[in-house]
Amino acid sequence: MKTYHNIKSLPQIAGLVMMTALTVEANDSPDFIEQIDLHHGTISHNWLSGTTDEGSHSGTETAMDAIGIAGATFALYAKGLAPDDTVYLLDEATVEAYTPRANINITSQDPHPTTRTRADVPFDVDISVTGLKSPSQTDHESALNVYVKQLSKKYDPVTNIQAALPEGSESDAEVLIDDFFIIQDTLSVDPNVDPPQIDITTKITNADPYKQRGEVIFRAFALPDADLGWRQIASDNVQVWPVADVEIQGINMNQRITRTLPNLTIEMVDLYPDSTTSVQIYKGTAALGQAGSQIEGSSVSFNAATPQNAQVLVANWDSYALDDGIYTIEVITMTPFNNREPERLAWVSFEVDRTIELNGSTTTSE
Repeated sequence: MKTYHNIKSLPQIAGLVMMTALTVEANDSPDFIEQIDLHHGTISHNWLSGTTDEGSHSGTETAMDAIGIAGATFALYAKGLAPDDTVYLLDEATVEAYTPRANINITSQDPHPTTRTRADVPFDVDISVTGLKSPSQTDHESALNVYVKQLSKKYDPVTNIQAALPEGSESDAEVLIDDFFIIQDTLSVDPNVDPPQIDITTKITNADPYKQRGEVIFRAFALPDADLGWRQIASDNVQVWPVADVEIQGINMNQRITRTLPNLTIEMVDLYPDSTTSVQIYKGTAALGQAGSQIEGSSVSFNAATPQNAQVLVANWDSYALDDGIYTIEVITMTPFNNREPERLAWVSFEVDRTIELNGSTTTSE
């Protein structure tokens, strides 16, 4: 974790000093500070307590309204000495809001309205911040930095929703993965990289990186000050779903088949929510990208919110391997990734050898 310094809150107005000689009656309040919001144009007045003493006076007053996103102008007015009733502008200062603005946008190759991706496919995080200043412009740390957290949240592998915390647990469901500052509208992760980039390599804590299931969350915060705590100013998240597991049952790798092709059971677990998965066969050893013949009745399609499981039975498929030789049966899937080109999930290569050789001998009997 980083170390942070407390800073001064923005509602305190300083530097507006009454530098004129004036005589006023107590509680008459002829002097005031006018606050003008530079974004909405609204005007507020803070009437100052009167004083019977002549001379110069100074003090600290609290702003009437919060400082808006565009800042505010404060003007100090005072009434002239009797019999002069003219109200004079004595001083004016513009105070900018010290809370920066941020926007976080996470995108992936999946165009689904809920941003989501697969555990083996990266996603893009765009963090933009405006309103930050350089140290030469201000000494307020809230105007110099934005603090960003990268968090993860696990999903239950059965329900595909947030995993329940242990009873009586005080731990947060969100786990901190990384954190960093943004300084002067740029990431401070590596100042030698231009433009700075966020390296999204660690997602959800899991023993198997391909079986991650849950959310990755980015939150941006304005730094705290003496009066206000941490303020979240932007957030976005992406769902991460696991890579599918597929098992071809009923045939072994490099098995030699001399008669009818065996019945097969294809077990599919965690198929991507938007996917079409099928079984194909082609002659030859396994080769990525090889187009084969789709086995009839083997295709399953989903357009769901969560990963899906399926089982496919393959029977009476001798017609796909009429000749002797080496064949490969594959399970392939098409998703929003890889430009919806087929991706191989499982395969088995086997040999078909139906030729029967007879070794005969001639015998005689007497």
